[in-house]
Parts: sequence; C-alpha cells; structure tokens
Amino acid sequence: MGVGQVFRYIFTTLLARWVGVELLGIYSISNAVTRIFEVMGKLGLDQGALRAVSRKEQNLEKQSVILSALKMGIISGLLCMLVQISLAGWLAENVFHQSTLLTKVITIHALSLPFYIIIHISANSTQAYKFLKYKIFVTEFQNPLILLLAMVVCYIFYSSESAIIIPVVIAAILGCVTISIFLKNISGVNLLSIRQGVFDKNILYYSLPIMFIAILGTVLHWTDIFMLGYFTDTSTVGLYHPAARTAGIIRIILFSFIGIYGPIIAEMYSKKQTEQMNHIFKLVTRWIITFSLPFAILILLYPRKIMLIFGGDFIDGYSILMILVTANFIHAVFGIGGTTLNMTGFPKINLFNTFIGCGLNIGLNIIFIPTMGGNGAAFSTLITLCFIALIRGVQNWKLLNLFPFGWKLLKPICAGIVAAGSGYILKIFVISYHTVFTLICAGFVIFVIFFMVLWLLGFDEDDTSLIQGIKIILNNFRIKENSK
Repeated sequence: MGVGQVFRYIFTTLLARWVGVELLGIYSISNAVTRIFEVMGKLGLDQGALRAVSRKEQNLEKQSVILSALKMGIISGLLCMLVQISLAGWLAENVFHQSTLLTKVITIHALSLPFYIIIHISANSTQAYKFLKYKIFVTEFQNPLILLLAMVVCYIFYSSESAIIIPVVIAAILGCVTISIFLKNISGVNLLSIRQGVFDKNILYYSLPIMFIAILGTVLHWTDIFMLGYFTDTSTVGLYHPAARTAGIIRIILFSFIGIYGPIIAEMYSKKQTEQMNHIFKLVTRWIITFSLPFAILILLYPRKIMLIFGGDFIDGYSILMILVTANFIHAVFGIGGTTLNMTGFPKINLFNTFIGCGLNIGLNIIFIPTMGGNGAAFSTLITLCFIALIRGVQNWKLLNLFPFGWKLLKPICAGIVAAGSGYILKIFVISYHTVFTLICAGFVIFVIFFMVLWLLGFDEDDTSLIQGIKIILNNFRIKENSK
C-alpha cells in the first residue's frame, strides 16, 4: 500500500506540474463525481460479500455468495454508468459552471464504473479467504502504477487533456482482468459464469445500509471538492487536491490494518470472544497511531516544503495541508470504530453516524467556503471528523464494551514528542536548502528518533510478534530475489 501511495503521489505531482492548476481541478471534480456513482453502483456488496463469505464454511456456499454479489454489482454498475453519462452535461454547466471539457471528462470516466465495481467486489471476496495480498496488489499497486504510466504516455505522445481522461479507464480494465484471475485461483469463481448467480436477498439486506454509509462517507470525503467547485473555481479545486492527496498518506495506515482487522473482528464477535476483541481493538489502535504519527509530525513541521513539490503555484495550500493532516490523523486513530460497528452487526448505527457527519460537513462548508475558500473546506472536514470520532468511540464503548486506549499508548506518544522536538530543531538548519534535501533529512531524523525512542522504552509481546512478521516478509523477499 505504501508503494501504491507513492505511485499516486507521483501521479498527482506530475499531473500538477504538467497540466496546471485548472486541468488538475477538472480531473478532481470528475474523479469525485465518478467515485460517488461507483459507491452507489457497488450497493455495499463489496462489504456484504466480505462478511458473508467470511461466515460460510463450505466453498460452494462461498462461491454462491460471490457470484450473487458480482451479478447484482455488474447490473447496478451499468445502470450507474448510464446515469453518470446522461448527467455529465448538466453537472458541468449547472453545478460546476465549467466548459464542455468537464462534460467530456465525466462522460469518459463513467465507462470505468462497471470495471471498478467488479474489482472491489472480487477483491473483497479474496480478502474474505484471509488473503489480503491479491486485493492490495490490484487496488494499491497495479492500478496506481497503470494510472501513472498511462498518464505519462498520454501527456508525452498525445495531449494534456488526454492525460486527465484516458488513464482512469485503462487502469480499470486491466485491474478487472487481473483480479478476475486471482479470484478464480482462490475461490474457483469465473467471471464468465456470473449468469449462474442468483439474487441473494440476505446479502442485499445487509449490504444496503452499508451502501448508504459508503455513499455518505464518499460524499463526506468528496464534499470539499464538490462545494469548492460550486462556490469557487477549478483553480481553487486544483490547489486543494495535492494537499488532500498528501494528507491521505495518514489514512493509508488505517486502511492497511482494516483490511485484515475486519474479517477477524467479525469472526471473534460471532464466537463471542469479548476479551480477544477488546485486546485487538486496543492493539490495532496503538499500531495505527505508532505508524501514522511520524508522518503527521513531518508534514506539520514542513508544510510549505511539501507543497513546493507540486510547484510554486501550490505553496499557498500549505495551511490547507496542515488542517487536513490533523483531520486525517484523528480519522485514522478512531477509524476502526466504524469497521467494528459494521462487522459486529451494527451497520445502521454507522449509517446514522455518517449521515449526521455528512450533513454537518455540508452545512459547515456552506458557511466557511465562501469566506475562507480552501481553508474553510479543510476546517469543515476537521470539525466533522472530530465529531464522528467522538460518537463512534462512545458507541463502541456502550454497545461492545470496547475502548481504544490503554497505558501502552504512552510509548508512541512520548516517542512522538521527542521526534517532533528533534524535527523542529533540525528545521532551523535545513529549511533554506533544496526542498527534496530538506524533506529527506527531516524525514530520516524524525523516523529514526521516533522508533529509536520506542525501542528504548521497550517492546511488548505483540510488538515483538509484529517485528518478527516483518522480518519474515523481508526474508521471503530476499529468498525470491536470490532464487532469480
């Protein structure tokens, strides 16, 4: 996932430098529209399949669930594709007040919808077998890499406009092909046999609340782009996009742990293993904080330098970056609370949380964006995510007797304080140098000091097990490399 984030970051950086603020803003708006229709098309079936397949014992039962989810997802995806195409012109002219180029981009991006829906349902189905690597390879490695390479080719050999239009569709088609091969190898399900799937009302009944949660969550995530596009212009949207992409580095830590945490907590809940649930809830929260805190420190100490990566036109977005990093860190710390509610049979409560948060974010954006621009959108996100974190924490405590924090959390907090102090002192000496040199030095010092302090404070048994797992993975890479 880290490699995938690097590819996405390079994609955004090159796109920002090559096509400029305005075209980047058009790409961001079209991407936001497509993600909304994508989550509608999924119907929550990706999460429904993950939960249902995890709870089945026989492989034939698992295959039936997967085929059912895929059949419903493809039909829904095609319908959403047609709706997005039909609404493209209206959205561009009446909502975002833009030229025909935005209409063209939204229309062509819509063609990727059925493929991305197949990717998500198939990937989550492989995850239900407790194989996370196939989902990660396609969604976090192959797709961003293809997106990056296709963008470079389109820009060099065709035009700037093609660089924001074609790569999305190419990445979707190739990702669909790859994940279908993985799905067949693991489960025996062939995409060509989707017609054999039947409509499973139980999966749909469970998935629909999650669909509304996902829709609201996606709207919540992309509300800033939508409302900035409505109240301001594509240049402001283009300025906001790199800051949001950079802040998203924090969330990748959360997603990496949620991937395997979800099916495990669902299994524990079905077996009524309350003590184990409480342990893993605290443990995953602490690990998320441990791995995300150094990134947050680096970004908060050097926001101007980071925005300079995208070009001199983007440096004014540094304050947006600082607000969004804080918001994403809070979201990462409390994010598994939402997954816990979904996997333990409380998706409707999570739906209520997201609905309230979405309404709050829209209201705050209406208040803040006209006067504060991008900073207002970022500030609205921060307030909203703090609110959602608070109510999720209370619900996990009251409904499941789960509390995320323990005394062991003091170790990463202490390490973070020392690392932040060291990074601040270093800033005096390196801030005047080239952007890349400054960030490399600062990142090295902050991360080394952070984990050195953790080591001095001592690792417990769970931390040691994690380190041993990392060593095994690295040794496997070495063995494969030597065998070549």
